[in-house]
Amino acid sequence: MQKPSADQIRASYFGGNAERLRRKADPSARSLTASSSFVVQRAKEQINRNSDSINAAELSDFELLKLVETVEYEEGEELTARERRAAVCALAIALQNYDVLTPLVTNPEVNDIIVRSYDDISIQTGRRNVRTDYAFADKEAYESFVENLLKRVGKACTTATPVIDAAVDTHVRACVTHQSFSPPGSGPMLTLRIARHRNVNISDLVAWELAPEPVLEYLHVLSAHSDATLLIAGEVGTGKTTLVKALAAAIDEREAILCIEDTHEIVLERDFTRTLLTREANTEGSGRITPAQAIRTGMRMAMNRIILGEMRDAEAAEAFIDVCASGHPGFSTIHARSAKDAVGRLELFLSRAQSGVDTATIRRQISNALSVVVYLSVSGSKKKRRIAEIVEIHPSSENIIQVSPIFRLSENSDVPSWERLSGLSRFAPTLANAGYQLPEQGQTISFPVESLYRNLH
Repeated sequence: MQKPSADQIRASYFGGNAERLRRKADPSARSLTASSSFVVQRAKEQINRNSDSINAAELSDFELLKLVETVEYEEGEELTARERRAAVCALAIALQNYDVLTPLVTNPEVNDIIVRSYDDISIQTGRRNVRTDYAFADKEAYESFVENLLKRVGKACTTATPVIDAAVDTHVRACVTHQSFSPPGSGPMLTLRIARHRNVNISDLVAWELAPEPVLEYLHVLSAHSDATLLIAGEVGTGKTTLVKALAAAIDEREAILCIEDTHEIVLERDFTRTLLTREANTEGSGRITPAQAIRTGMRMAMNRIILGEMRDAEAAEAFIDVCASGHPGFSTIHARSAKDAVGRLELFLSRAQSGVDTATIRRQISNALSVVVYLSVSGSKKKRRIAEIVEIHPSSENIIQVSPIFRLSENSDVPSWERLSGLSRFAPTLANAGYQLPEQGQTISFPVESLYRNLH
């Protein structure tokens, strides 16, 4: 099979924007000579030195041309008219927030951008990886871009701190690994994760077919009208954070929410929201802020709900379970492959944090603190994000965590459906008071016929 060209890739994944993106991407990567590349680099350095008085994003093409000509004169270079045009074009692209990556960052189809070296840039869209022919001018230009990107968040990637994870913008998270992690000559490796859904609610999730309305309405009611603590489980890229944002939007505006994250991703546009960021120790071994410290601080900040961005280790799990058991409901996410696996991982975390505590006590802690586990997956031929399973957690009995299955996804064909399982809901009175009626046991729920027809055709 013949390998598709870059233009064919763009036509497939970017539709009508393909030609526009091609024009934006090509000049800096394909047209710069050694002399014009040198002039562009010196021009960028001059702009950086004068960043207090120059708004680089607002420079006109004429002003960029004058700057290029000035650098030529100062450095003793003499570009041809074609080299000068390419330099101005490359400089204009480089001064955008994400340099040659800007068209990819702004494209709604792209979820992740992976840069392995200056001329090896790929994207992930719909859980599929696609190699592009986007490229930086050279290795030095790429390393300068990464360095400036980290400067925006006040960090540097060095051998002492070889991995940096930071929110560059409210919707873009960057992960940078030092070049010592990469093969010789590759330079640092950069991954940008773009959060496409900043303001999201339950109606949006129904429209995106995460689950039918009755399934999502059940979660909405629990978030808005109960003291339930929900654990959102799934693998990378299944929409865990997006679901947390939507459920948090259902909480009464008068309630105070505390978000604890290592990278600021959960941005809630509402009053009475506070965020505490954890961090690793500096090169001297001091300055570390753990999730447990942030949670303990939060308990003195008059909060009603807590959101722990991700449960990654034993210390974070123990602190979250402890605060939820003490009467502060909330949300957290965890990497797992099923609802049962999520509970098992939580039990493993707690056993590591409390080495002298028996299994029965740990399971009672989980049962007292946790109410519902929602498992997300990417399924079907179209790789759709779906709610695959919802279970409720009941008080432990005979040293066993009692699990009550509520909904489960069934995809035996191209038409997804959710079955109302036989589990009894511990929140039945709350659901009834809010006007929500759980579907009958054994009932199958799907999307409206017109929605299915539109997506199939």
